[in-house]
Amino acid sequence: MSKNGKQPPAVSRPSVVFNPNLLDGINVIADLVKPTLGPLPRLVAMERSMSRDRAPELLDDAATLARRIVQLPHPTQDVGAMMLRHALWRMHEVVGDGAATTAVLAQALMQHAVKAVAAGANAMMLRHGIEAGINAACSALKQQAQPVTGSPRARALLNSLVHSICPDDELAERLAEAVTFAGPDAYIEVLNHEPRRIDRDYVEGSLIETAWHNANFATDKGRTITRMDDVPFVIVETRIDSAEQVIAGLQRINELGHTKVAIMVDAISEEAMNCFNTVHHRGAMQIALIKSPGSDAIRPLNLQDIAALTGARLVMGDGAGFAAITAEDLGFVRRLWVNDKKLGLIGGNRDSLTLRTQIAIVRKEIEGLHDLNRLPELRKRLGRLTSSWVMLRVGGTTSGQAEARQDQARRLVRALQMAVRSGVVAGGGAALVACQAGLKHEEAKKRRKELQTLGASELDYEMGWQCVGKALAAPMTAILQNAGHDASPILVRVRAAGAPCGFDVTTKTIVNMFDAGVVDSVEVLERALRNAGSMAAMAITTDAVVHRRKPDLQVNT
Repeated sequence: MSKNGKQPPAVSRPSVVFNPNLLDGINVIADLVKPTLGPLPRLVAMERSMSRDRAPELLDDAATLARRIVQLPHPTQDVGAMMLRHALWRMHEVVGDGAATTAVLAQALMQHAVKAVAAGANAMMLRHGIEAGINAACSALKQQAQPVTGSPRARALLNSLVHSICPDDELAERLAEAVTFAGPDAYIEVLNHEPRRIDRDYVEGSLIETAWHNANFATDKGRTITRMDDVPFVIVETRIDSAEQVIAGLQRINELGHTKVAIMVDAISEEAMNCFNTVHHRGAMQIALIKSPGSDAIRPLNLQDIAALTGARLVMGDGAGFAAITAEDLGFVRRLWVNDKKLGLIGGNRDSLTLRTQIAIVRKEIEGLHDLNRLPELRKRLGRLTSSWVMLRVGGTTSGQAEARQDQARRLVRALQMAVRSGVVAGGGAALVACQAGLKHEEAKKRRKELQTLGASELDYEMGWQCVGKALAAPMTAILQNAGHDASPILVRVRAAGAPCGFDVTTKTIVNMFDAGVVDSVEVLERALRNAGSMAAMAITTDAVVHRRKPDLQVNT
């Protein structure tokens, strides 16, 4: 629907639309989720598409609301809406928070940019200005950050953040405790819990989702687990095929002075397995046989991680490599346990340089990730490499409540870990408003240098920069409007007070936001800015839209 409330004319399909108006679709999604922003949000009622006789859903989560919009009737409008919808769901999946802020920033950027293009600005030069302005705003944002660990005041800021984004007090306290204890890189696994309460276990060492080859090597009478201390660790890349390979490899390990060994191998032939069983049960050597973790695509990466954790060197090829094993191939683990579901490793000959390199690679992959399906596996790898794993068991009074709490916990863990890693800034949109002053004082010399590189018109570039500066006030404006206030005079008062002051809508006063406990995660805001800027830059430089023929779909919005 356009700004004047009239439905745009239908576009026949297939067709090509030049200079498409994507802003109308972006406005639909942004206006839909805007009421959810702030401490005094408003609910959005969503009609149930499959059973209209039931009461509508009452939602206050921006990403979920956007996800409910499948298609808009007007095709060009639909393209703009789907651009923003994708950006919001990406924030939800990767960050866990900040979707409403992303929507409001993207809408404001687009509105100002569209006016600039209508006034004759070059869209590509405007885009460069927006991208530079976003970078400058992110730099100004980081300069305002305060840590949330190391002191009672810092921990109080983390508690304020978690309670502001999680209305469930019990869940909020457990999440803050787990993230503070385990750190920003821990893998926090949220599990179902039959009791109504929330429990947690802190796992020492690294926990790996794999299993033993069979229970014949169990060390307890119930044959449920194998435990070994001070054990050499061997990683065989593919398989062990014959009894001769088993005897030769075990004999070489014994000659190196070891009477026990843990062997990770993808496959073992029946003949080789029988030989391992015979050696183990005769007491000649204590053995643990562990499956290589993961599918074919990620198994090599998992083996590299485990090699870094244990100091083992991958034995390449088949069992012939195991038969010729050397001292350099052996890793070491201080304590190991394995069952039919998981492997635990504690201590050992860790290769510090390799480990730090692997951790840096995984962190970089997560930051630049495009395929969200890979995110859970990457987070598990990071938790494994940093030896930080927490099992959070979440229950509820009903199965529905328990499931909702678990979904919320998984989402909020990511946002809190980002806060622990990067710190917090004044909340309620105050930090973004404070960034406006930083943009105004940015050195003109730097901008002139960039303009010379681009060969651009300074005016068009400056207009892109100004679009960012104007858009930074949009989140605070939306929060104030949701609380029933006139935003313009309050924004003037907030700017006059300076950082880190903002307007607390619950007390209706200008306050120091840190002292009031109103804070936002730096990294969440930065990602919201970058996602909004990226989406707006793409939208204003989209010169044509191709509509494909498909069945008509009636959607009520």
